[in-house]
Amino acid sequence: MEPLVAVPPADEHDLYPVHEEDTVPETPAHFRQQLYLVGALQAHFPDRWVTGETCLYWEPESFSKYLAPDVAVIDQPVPKSPKRVYLAWRDAPLQFVAEIRSRSSFARDVEAKPERYERDLQVPEYLYTDPPTGDLRLWRMVDDRYRQIPREPDGRVWSAQLGVWFGFDEDELLRVYTRDGTMLLTHEEERRRAEAAEQEVAALRAELERLRRGGA
Repeated sequence: MEPLVAVPPADEHDLYPVHEEDTVPETPAHFRQQLYLVGALQAHFPDRWVTGETCLYWEPESFSKYLAPDVAVIDQPVPKSPKRVYLAWRDAPLQFVAEIRSRSSFARDVEAKPERYERDLQVPEYLYTDPPTGDLRLWRMVDDRYRQIPREPDGRVWSAQLGVWFGFDEDELLRVYTRDGTMLLTHEEERRRAEAAEQEVAALRAELERLRRGGA
């Protein structure tokens, strides 16, 4: 009998675990915030790969060294068959990552992770937010080192990598805004807004038709 020979995976990405234990939002509010940020950036940047809770690896054959940010923007179009992990030595460069505070992650998010994103993954910008408290911090790579960018008087921060503003709305949800202040919507929010507008137009037409017939 011929000895069994291990068959290597067709793609190197398949060697690296997904770590599903790190990809579960802790609260509905956390999930809502992540869903909005990923959805709004996907709608605004159809030419970039925007993902959430994807494990980012930076060292070949090291399966325990990774980070799984709530949002990641990668400088390439969405692959036809997106991989479930990101490999820094094989995939296009990261442009931006964001973390939303969970009950146990504050110290890591503002102390340990900036260094990892700066040194190991070399992400140009890292955003941290805790919506309930209004905490919003942006680190940007300047001369190969992170510098924290001050917030504007209105509380927003400007992402030079993405060309958008980040700031809180009246419901304590972190929103994304264009340079001129227009709030970005997810595809689902755009659909709901379009449906509401169609319903309003239909109601106006019905009222005009009623008045044309004499107000009966």
